[in-house]
Amino acid sequence: MDWKEERRQIRRLEKSLRKQYKGENNMSSLHDTLKAFLPSYMMPGNVGQINKVTWPFWEVVTFDFGVNPTWSNATRQTKSFQVTQEAGFLLTGVSRKSYGYNIASDLGPLQVELRDRQSSRQFNDRPIPLQMFGKRSRPSVLPTPMLLLPNAFVDVIATSWLTTSTMTTVGTGKFDLVFHGYRIRVEDQDKVLSTIFG
Repeated sequence: MDWKEERRQIRRLEKSLRKQYKGENNMSSLHDTLKAFLPSYMMPGNVGQINKVTWPFWEVVTFDFGVNPTWSNATRQTKSFQVTQEAGFLLTGVSRKSYGYNIASDLGPLQVELRDRQSSRQFNDRPIPLQMFGKRSRPSVLPTPMLLLPNAFVDVIATSWLTTSTMTTVGTGKFDLVFHGYRIRVEDQDKVLSTIFG
């Protein structure tokens, strides 16, 4: 048998399998198959139609106040991240990573504010002390997840809570804030925005 004849047989077999697949009405998707066997709380979020899936996601913001920083009431640094156009970001928790366990970094007199740049919406009524955020695999879980729409900018502002005095430190003034959550496609953004008030 030459290669041309073998190719024809493979094509015939492919056509018959396609017809058989189209003719069977009991063929279901992976999502439907899993739904039949798993309870709702165990259903994976990344299986199903593209507009209904969710996937875990993290945004990292790095603050660097330099080596041996001096803390005062004028200490202020703003970092930001943007949610990409692909999907919204459902923010569920925040954690921190410090580059030293001293008052220059992990134990520093710092507080954090979170703001949505488009709406000037503040996520917290008062700045949150840096030490309130969990570390590594134990992030601080938000009691209510926050939905950030596609293309949204979030400003993260780190300031010192010192009022009048200054504090000189030894060590690196670098730390990361990691924003944990899920990416989720938002189909009807107008309907979502109409439910937000205040």
